[in-house]
Amino acid sequence: MTPVWMIEGTKQLDPVGERNVAERRFSALAAAVRQHEASTRRGLPGARAADTALYRRLRQIIGEPPQARSVA
Repeated sequence: MTPVWMIEGTKQLDPVGERNVAERRFSALAAAVRQHEASTRRGLPGARAADTALYRRLRQIIGEPPQARSVA
């Protein structure tokens, strides 16, 4: 994975630019967490407690409704 500074550069940004960078970084982080959740759900019968807490906290932060638990 490419470091963010290699893509965005190292120049100083105004407050609006800084906010835009922060939003892009958060969006990329949220996408990575979702990808991790999808890959672990396919591969393992049960998620680790720390992973489940991370997925739940991401949903709380971005305002998504809680995900329904599947009963196997």
